[in-house]
Amino acid sequence: MSNPTSHDNPTFQTILLATEELILEKGCRNTTLKDIIERTGLSKGAIYHYVASKDELFGLILKSKIEQENEKFNQIVHHQMSGAAHAGQFGVVTEFFHSRQNTNDVGNLIFIYLLSQDDEKVKSILNSIYQYSKSTGIQWIEMGQTNGVIPPTIDAEKMAALFMTFSYGLRVTQLLSSSEDERIASSDIFKLLIQTLS
Repeated sequence: MSNPTSHDNPTFQTILLATEELILEKGCRNTTLKDIIERTGLSKGAIYHYVASKDELFGLILKSKIEQENEKFNQIVHHQMSGAAHAGQFGVVTEFFHSRQNTNDVGNLIFIYLLSQDDEKVKSILNSIYQYSKSTGIQWIEMGQTNGVIPPTIDAEKMAALFMTFSYGLRVTQLLSSSEDERIASSDIFKLLIQTLS
């Protein structure tokens, strides 16, 4: 997968934002590169400079969202660790692993769409996103251990993998759940899992 620096590149940011808008309007399956070209006013060549397919673009949106969460996480941790830290303050870790409750969130829509594709390139995109997410999670847990708010006995890699497994499962559960009670129950289970870090 390409790795444009989305935060430093206004053209790529325009592509990402236009694509997210289109997904919310039309859904992933009905959003085409032609739609994105028309919405952004960019040439076909400009779009293909960044991505080879819409699935790759969707993957880059997911990666961009992880980068944004990581930036937010680092800002919060920097602010909190400059004061008196305690385990409760490191609850921001949940924001990374616990996807938004809104099943219409663009990230959830893209994730479910990509999972439905039976294509080796898409599997590679999903694997790249998984590895990137997991390594970010490991960094977060290790940062918590360094700052004394997560016990050093926690295996950061195993815990990050566990959170990723639960987070991915939670996304699918939220999509399939017919009642708000079931979605809340899933969220409560996740919070219980998070408590094992403190």
